[in-house]
Amino acid sequence: MNLAIAFQNLGKHVGLLDLDLTGPNVVRAMGLDVSPLNLDIARAKYLPIVADGIKVLSMASVLPRGKALIWEGARRQGIVKEFIHAADWTDTELLLADLPPGVGDETLSMVQYFAPDAAVVVTTPHSFALEDYLRILDMLTFWHVPVAKTVVNMAYFDLRCPHKRCKQRVHRIQVFKDIEQKREDNIYEVPFDPLISSSNKVDLAPLAKELLSRMVVA
Repeated sequence: MNLAIAFQNLGKHVGLLDLDLTGPNVVRAMGLDVSPLNLDIARAKYLPIVADGIKVLSMASVLPRGKALIWEGARRQGIVKEFIHAADWTDTELLLADLPPGVGDETLSMVQYFAPDAAVVVTTPHSFALEDYLRILDMLTFWHVPVAKTVVNMAYFDLRCPHKRCKQRVHRIQVFKDIEQKREDNIYEVPFDPLISSSNKVDLAPLAKELLSRMVVA
């Protein structure tokens, strides 16, 4: 969500696809009312919700709040395909997909059927998260999807020292840097900040600018 907002603020036409099918929360995180999914019958197209110029499509517009999605793999793959091919993404320059953790059906469908240009992997400096991170890297390598950036949430405490600001880092960050073959420039660190937890907002403008500099946008 925050990366989509950052791209939008840089003047790009952005689409945001919430593919966390069993835990869709992008719509609410953006402060939007969850309205029923609209359909353009004439064109047989889903119509994403538009928020501040960002097109958003989520299962939250299909499921009643608190209702579980109890679907097996084939149906999950099917809705991923529909949300991409049967939705109105007209004029969208960048389509971002928010995926659930791990290498489940939604993620596999995305990399297998749609060949994304790049992946931004989000993790935390925790031993269990590291195991998931390694699995995701292995899957992306198998499908030849480059990792544009690794975002590490809760990477450090931003302390106010007497004469300057200083950062106390979580030691496991070095593990991620080692995995990235010591390419520290491929790690984007987000601090541990209670304000982020309460607002769901974090400024990712520097990350968005860097990613745009690496890609050609039509």
